[in-house]
Amino acid sequence: MVEKCYVMVKPGFTDSKMIKRVIEVLESKGVKMVDFAYINYDEEVARLHYTEKSGKPYFQELVDYLTSDKAFGMIYEGENALVICRNTVEELRKTLPKEFNLKTDVMRNILHCSSKTKVGDEMLTLDTQREIALFDYLKRKKI
Repeated sequence: MVEKCYVMVKPGFTDSKMIKRVIEVLESKGVKMVDFAYINYDEEVARLHYTEKSGKPYFQELVDYLTSDKAFGMIYEGENALVICRNTVEELRKTLPKEFNLKTDVMRNILHCSSKTKVGDEMLTLDTQREIALFDYLKRKKI
């Protein structure tokens, strides 16, 4: 099934070397980047992006981190793009310096990728659509 997936290189890590590495690895897995942009999350959009984490004690820290500098957003498309991108991002995280691994510090992880939620596949589609819509909004807003 052809799907779209949102992948983001987070603030503080948007140098061309990191972005190039992410793009090369994802495209080697058979998904195609169909859109990309440097974007700046404002507080309102960052809160919407992390809406499923709004009850967590670290929610405001996530919002502050996402609004701290520009991010690099990418939309990938392909057969089973969500699973491919998610698995690839997890693989990439394992090769990054340990201090930036999602499992050791949720505030400083380098990459974000659309993912499944506890609600199931239908919610996954809604979450992905929300993230893509927020990316499109921010991309248009900067023009």
